[in-house]
Amino acid sequence: MKMNYVQSSASCARLPRISTSRVGISKLLRDGRFFTLIALVGFGFLLTASGAKAGGCALPNKTGAAPSIPFVSPHGDDQQAGEDFAPSPSIVGLWHVNYTAETESGAPIFPSVPFPFAETFKTWHGDGTEFENANLPPAGGICYGVWKDTGNGSVKLHHIGMMFDSTGQLSNIFTLDEKNTVARNGQTYNGSFDFKLWPPSYAAVGVGTPIAEVTGKTAATRINVD
Repeated sequence: MKMNYVQSSASCARLPRISTSRVGISKLLRDGRFFTLIALVGFGFLLTASGAKAGGCALPNKTGAAPSIPFVSPHGDDQQAGEDFAPSPSIVGLWHVNYTAETESGAPIFPSVPFPFAETFKTWHGDGTEFENANLPPAGGICYGVWKDTGNGSVKLHHIGMMFDSTGQLSNIFTLDEKNTVARNGQTYNGSFDFKLWPPSYAAVGVGTPIAEVTGKTAATRINVD
């Protein structure tokens, strides 16, 4: 049987042209290919009824009707982007701070650790400066610092102060370095501190080994206006 192939206008497959002679049909019935050809022709009619176009094997979507993905939505993307770019909570403001010592080295001038090292009121200013008033006599309870934002609600502080003896003479200089992170609600922060005691000369601050050193944890609560 002679078969010529033609291009269907409804399918990417080439359908055979079938000879309608009695001999040709009998041969198809014997070798089983007749039913295969019927299936191909039927598939071509199905595509034609669906509006398929020549040259394309996939059924196109209607204009503006892109398939939706159930776990992705424009609203959800916008909400996630808003969370990703939400500003970090600021440490600027007035805080009640408690320091807890955990390690000590140098001269044994502090009690055994751990112990409550200090309790203070601390103000963090938006210009990168800081002021602290500790629960100590004025001779050794007022000090200042500078800080910088390190990202994601965290800050780094370098703090310095002076201590005086009973006669009003300068007895020591101390430094306090902190790393703190503000909670997402902006009402508390926690971190670590490193307190170092130096001789009574600013030129000696940061030179060599400090007289004493204490490290520990910070925990603060914001003081708000009603």
